[in-house]
Amino acid sequence: MARKTERKKTGATNFVGLRASPELLAFLDARRRPGEARGAAARECLERYAALLAHGLREIQELGLTEDEVMKVMEALNGVLYTPQTAHLVWADLADRLGEQHPLTQKVRSLSPAGRFALVDAAERFWQGDREVLKEIIGEGQK
Repeated sequence: MARKTERKKTGATNFVGLRASPELLAFLDARRRPGEARGAAARECLERYAALLAHGLREIQELGLTEDEVMKVMEALNGVLYTPQTAHLVWADLADRLGEQHPLTQKVRSLSPAGRFALVDAAERFWQGDREVLKEIIGEGQK
């Protein structure tokens, strides 16, 4: 009996639910296998997105940004709200604040969409209080 209770507690702590738009439901339905729950398809899509962010983070690390450069980017992105449709335009927000020819603008513009999304993700995390993201961007502890 204790085993069931333990399993229920664990299952409850890692459950995630969401309300999806009709477009997102159609997206998930197109990707799920026959008989598979939408939640399983959503989990797989989210795992893929996490893998893309990791790839994008490695791409950012390859830019070789200094801590001062990363802070300049974070400051420029402070308060900017991104949607899935606008995150790839992060370089344009840097251009508005730093100038189109600024070296940081050019570096961010050179990133793939995965790198740009990873930068947006990092900036959002940074401004929510996760200062460790600076080390991730610089690549400390990765070498």
